[in-house]
Amino acid sequence: MRKRKPNNNYFKGLSKKDYIRKTQEIIQTEGREAASIRRIAKEMGCSSTSLYRYFENQEELIYYAELNQLSGYIKRLNEAEKKWKNVWDYYVGIWDCYCREAFRNPEVFYLLFLRPEISGMDVSITEYYEMFPEDVEKTSESFLSMLKQKDFMARDLEACKKCVEAGAITPENGERLNRMACLLYEGYLMVIRDSCFTETQIHQKIHQFIGDLDWIVMSLATDLKGYQGYGA
Repeated sequence: MRKRKPNNNYFKGLSKKDYIRKTQEIIQTEGREAASIRRIAKEMGCSSTSLYRYFENQEELIYYAELNQLSGYIKRLNEAEKKWKNVWDYYVGIWDCYCREAFRNPEVFYLLFLRPEISGMDVSITEYYEMFPEDVEKTSESFLSMLKQKDFMARDLEACKKCVEAGAITPENGERLNRMACLLYEGYLMVIRDSCFTETQIHQKIHQFIGDLDWIVMSLATDLKGYQGYGA
């Protein structure tokens, strides 16, 4: 559905970024359920119709607003990268940073990457970071390339390609690694999402997931480049 060109006089000059910021504020203080189109429009002093210039529906608006939850993941990536010694540290390290955030916030990460109705939307992570460049100002180009991929498996495939380019794994096994790692993660996330785990249990799941991923890596790798397991 093609969106109409905004009439800034009628809509008070409110931008897409303005609506996202207001939605983030409401979610932070009252939770996702409170961030309805009607509520946001009322607080912004505009009609509900004005939000539909930029968002197809409430789910798309919430998606954009929740993208700020990736800030913890990005911060972990930037810190962890300083300690990585080879391409397998890079690959498994990305997953370690990711699952440490995702397993503690399963509902948010399910919404952002796995929820079926979200994956079919015409949403853009690239657009979000163009509006909020401060969220990725200290992030390397390789991470940015990965983060801006819309598809969940495509993001991991970017990291797998680096392993292929380094001669650490064959192209065929790189594709297999991509598939196995993503399905393994999805299984873990769904179990955690459906359970009430303590912080200690979540920590155990993180350790277990990385152990399983290490086993897959060591089974498929052509050259481990001295890698003996993440954190070893």
